[in-house]
Amino acid sequence: MMQEYCKTKEQYKDCILFYRLGDFYEMFFDDALLVTRELEITLTGKDCGLEERAPMCGVPYHAAETYINRLIERGHKVAICEQVEDPKKAKGLVKREVVRIVTPGTTLDSSPLRRREPWTVRNIKRQARCFINAMSVGSIPDQRKYGAPSTPWLPTRRFITP
Repeated sequence: MMQEYCKTKEQYKDCILFYRLGDFYEMFFDDALLVTRELEITLTGKDCGLEERAPMCGVPYHAAETYINRLIERGHKVAICEQVEDPKKAKGLVKREVVRIVTPGTTLDSSPLRRREPWTVRNIKRQARCFINAMSVGSIPDQRKYGAPSTPWLPTRRFITP
């Protein structure tokens, strides 16, 4: 299992790998050290054939959204690796695949939408101003050309284009 984990992690070096093991998402090695520091959760270890136990931490799958959003808010990327076959029917190791990559430009947290708060996005290069809410998508013209917008504008997400 650890060989499969390492093979998957090699493909997603720039992400924290949430690796599904039963009812938990587990993180190992440097990811575990980072996540325990960022989320203040317990660091444990796993015997994996090395001289020392591999650093390990985990979160319950049903609470993963909360933990992932906390990491995203701190600027980290998360790759979510799920079991893609039924463990009861699997022969040998359960097949797993990364099914989603969550970045600071994306979110799993829909609470602002449920509260009907606008999410604003700012494109740094073009100075485009956009707002996104549960019902519409639109843009606010550049204030240098058209004057200041009628309401205060603070972006909740930023992205840069070449």
